[in-house]
Amino acid sequence: MVKKFTTMVTMLSKHSVINKKYLILNLIIIVLLTTGVFSIFNNYQWYDTTIVKIQKVDSTLIQQPNRTKSNEKYFQQSMTGIIMNGEYRGKNINLQNKYSSSGVLDEEYKPKNEVFVKLHVDSHEVLTASIVGFKRDKYMAILLALFILLLLNVTKMKGLFTFLSLAANIGIFGYAVHLNYTGHNILLISEGLVLFFTCISLLFISGFTKKTFIAMLSTLITLSFTMVIFKLLMIYTQGVDYTYMEYITGQNYMSDLFMSQILIGGLGAIMDVAITEASAINELVVINQAISIKELIRSGREVGFDIMGTMINIMLFTYICGIIPIIILKMKNHIQLSTIIRLQIPMELYGFMVGSIGILLAIPISLFISIVLFKRFKFRRSI
Repeated sequence: MVKKFTTMVTMLSKHSVINKKYLILNLIIIVLLTTGVFSIFNNYQWYDTTIVKIQKVDSTLIQQPNRTKSNEKYFQQSMTGIIMNGEYRGKNINLQNKYSSSGVLDEEYKPKNEVFVKLHVDSHEVLTASIVGFKRDKYMAILLALFILLLLNVTKMKGLFTFLSLAANIGIFGYAVHLNYTGHNILLISEGLVLFFTCISLLFISGFTKKTFIAMLSTLITLSFTMVIFKLLMIYTQGVDYTYMEYITGQNYMSDLFMSQILIGGLGAIMDVAITEASAINELVVINQAISIKELIRSGREVGFDIMGTMINIMLFTYICGIIPIIILKMKNHIQLSTIIRLQIPMELYGFMVGSIGILLAIPISLFISIVLFKRFKFRRSI
């Protein structure tokens, strides 16, 4: 009895120590994140563009033009604000703004909003300004801090590696956009991005293990097959209607641009299927080394079927959600839904169908590679 009581006290003591460490670590993270958010809220000196904090706003309804049949209303705003940075810091300034009720091409400003402005000084030293846009970085800082806090609490160390992977991917993606801007081919850049995203994401999240290597190999092989199928589709059909890219002027490589979108768009789902299949086969072989290949195939197929439906739906939501604003905007401008579907939706349907084909191919490909390397060649899990 005394021994059991002593064991229980020891376990409670250890648990208490773990809880204290956990609370201290969370407190440190919260302090760091709060400090970071506070610095973003007061980072006016980081910007060369002048920032104005709006103090007072008066809005007046403007009569709607007779030439339009929409129910849109227009407003004129007269605002006063204080300059937060630069040579004229601390001075008051008057601002004017016109906005519509839909807010498609303009913004409604309210007291305490912060805006970027372009200053104008006339011959009489009178200071005026025109608004360039919202200063939104503080809202992004709050969301980022909440994301990091939840990520680290829910997934512990894996959350840290996930965040590092995400930061690396965002950084290299920004550099890739710069490369394209300087004249490099978008499709070649996207192929390099796929290699980088696949390796970095899986290594950071799953570690340097053999199942990670199998997932990388399965992902790249699946993507290769998928893009070959898509290329054949482009060659032996009438191609794709690029009407939705009407804002991309001066480009002569629309097919490369669209293929890049398909390539990167389907990467996440295919990678998820590949690592899931590799992990499942790995665990089955480790638990029961005598398991037959037939049983592995059956179990791997069941795992694949379970995740297939959700992955395909994720692919659908990913492509469809991107065009919801454009559809609503066009309908507000009296374009029929049938016309939008005929001209707009096929672009997204191409992406959805090709991505879904990639998911379906990833199941047998990753299953085959996992069984061959884990079972046939005794490619055991790393310690």
